[in-house]
Amino acid sequence: MRRVENGADALAKGALGTSTSGLESWIEVGRSKAYTPTSDDVGYVLKFEVTVVDKLHPYAADMGRAHSQSVSTARVRPAPNPPVRSMVQMVPPSQQSNSGRFTILTYNLLADLYAKADFSSTCPAWCLHWHYRKRNLLRELLAHKADILCLQEVQSDHYVDFWAPELQRAGYVAIYKKKTTEIYTDNKYAIDGCATFFRRDRFQLVKKYEVEFNKAALSLAEGMTNPQQKKAALNRLLKDNVALIAVLEAIEPGTPDAGTRRTLICVANTHIHANPELNDVKIWQVHTLLKGLEKIAASADIPMLVAGDFNSVPGSPAHSLLINGKIDPAVLDAANDPLHLLKDQKMSHSLPLSSAVAHMHDAPLSADGRLYKQRQRLDAKHHEPLFTNMTKDFKGTLDYIFYTTSSLQPTAILELPTESEVQARPDEQLPNAQYSSDHLAIMAEFQYKARD
Repeated sequence: MRRVENGADALAKGALGTSTSGLESWIEVGRSKAYTPTSDDVGYVLKFEVTVVDKLHPYAADMGRAHSQSVSTARVRPAPNPPVRSMVQMVPPSQQSNSGRFTILTYNLLADLYAKADFSSTCPAWCLHWHYRKRNLLRELLAHKADILCLQEVQSDHYVDFWAPELQRAGYVAIYKKKTTEIYTDNKYAIDGCATFFRRDRFQLVKKYEVEFNKAALSLAEGMTNPQQKKAALNRLLKDNVALIAVLEAIEPGTPDAGTRRTLICVANTHIHANPELNDVKIWQVHTLLKGLEKIAASADIPMLVAGDFNSVPGSPAHSLLINGKIDPAVLDAANDPLHLLKDQKMSHSLPLSSAVAHMHDAPLSADGRLYKQRQRLDAKHHEPLFTNMTKDFKGTLDYIFYTTSSLQPTAILELPTESEVQARPDEQLPNAQYSSDHLAIMAEFQYKARD
C-alpha cells in the first residue's frame, strides 16, 4: 500500500528518492493484504498494488517481467466526530428505582434510496455514500447502548444484509415490517420500513403485531355505499405506511416489589405519512394506530411506548390527538378533513400518553445541573425539541417518544444538540459528514411506576 504525497510532504516524512520540486510521489505505508487508513493518511490518495509472482521464477519481478495491477482511492477523509450526547437526569437519584430501568431510542435513519435523490444538491457525494453512512450510523447507535431501538426508513435489503446481522452481533433481537409497495432501485426491488431491536439479555418477545394502514383504509372504504366517495377515500388513504408493535417481557423484575409477576411492555414503532398537505391522512393513521393499541391495553394492564417519525410538528392535530386524547371537532375543517373522512369517526382515545422529551420542562432542576440548558432547547409552548429534522426546506420536530403516564416515569433524556453542534460549517443542513441522517436520534430512560 502506498500513499501519494507532494515532494515537500514526503521529504518532511523522511521518504527516500523524493524531490523538493513539489511533484507528487508515492511512499510505502504497508505491505499487508488489508490496510486500515490512519489519521496520517487523511487528505492523501492511497494506492493498493498487487504483483503476481510465478513460484517457478521468483526473480521475475526483479527483472521486470512480473504482472502488476493497482487501484487508487479518493482522498482519505477524516472519521466523523459528532459531539458526544450524554443522558440528562430528570429524577433525583433518591427517587430512582434500583432495578427495572431501561432505555429506548427512536431514529429515522434516512434510507439510501431517498438519500441519493433528495440530498445530492446539499451534501457532498461521499457523505451520502451508503458504505460511509451505514458505518457512521451503526457507530452512533452502538454508542448510545439503548435497550430498545425503534428505527424508521430501514431499507429492506439493508436490513437483511447489514442492520439485522450487525445488531444481532451486538446482542439485539430484530423484528421488521417493510412498507407494502416496493420500488426498483440499484437493479433490485426494495423499500423502507420500521425495524425494532431489543437487547436479548433484557427482554424477550411475547407477541408481534404488524399494522398496514392500507388494510385499514380498505376496511374503511368497504363500509361506504357511494362508489365515488369510496374511490376518493382510497386514493387519499392508500399511502403504504406501516407500524410495528412488539409486546416484550422484561427478563429482570420491573420493580423491587414485583415478585414473580410478569413485567410486560408494549412498544409501537411507526413512520407516519410525510406529505405536509395531507393532515387528514396523518390524523387518520395516528388514530388507527391508537385504536389498535387501545385493544391491546384492554386485554392486559401493560405500559406502553409509542415512538417514531410522526411527520407532525408540535401542536398539529395528530400531535394533539396523541397527547390530549382527542381532537377538537372545530379543527376538522376543510384544510384538515377535505373529504370528510374523519368527521363521522370519534377522534379520541383513552391512553394517557405524554411526551418523554417534554417532561424535561417539569423535571426538578435539582435532578441535574444540565437541565436548565436543555430547557432552552425546547419550544416555549409545547416543550418539544426545537428540531429533530433539519434540511434545506424544513427545520422542526417530527420525532417523538410517547409513554403512558399511569405506568411509566421518564428518568433521563439524551441531550438535545443545538444547530451549531450538528453543523460542520455554518448554514449546513443534515445529513453531513458528522450526522448521516436528516433526523436526530431521540432517546429516553424510563422506570416502571409501582403497581397497586
